Amino acid sequence: NNPLYLRIYHTDTSELKLQFIVHTSLDIFEEKLKESSMNTAYLGLLYPTEDFKVYGYITNTNVKLVVIVDDSDTKDSEMRSFFEKFHLHYIRATFNPFYKIGEEITS
Repeated sequence: NNPLYLRIYHTDTSELKLQFIVHTSLDIFEEKLKESSMNTAYLGLLYPTEDFKVYGYITNTNVKLVVIVDDSDTKDSEMRSFFEKFHLHYIRATFNPFYKIGEEITS
């Protein structure tokens, strides 16, 4: 349960607070996976905070992707599409012969 890639865009929120939100969301992943037998990788809105919404996606190899947005008008279909594209980019990064599984992804 180590972040492999963390990127922050356009926010004044501290990186430490966002890391806390990411680690908290990992517990929600476990709850969502236990409570239902979902056939989809997209878990949707994991939980809202006072400033953000946290969305989750899990790959078939149990890699957990988390996105934190501050846009209250974010549509579920947009997030699903984003995660599918994000998953493809993750696959491309791990296909790189110089990438070692479990190391931080730098770009």
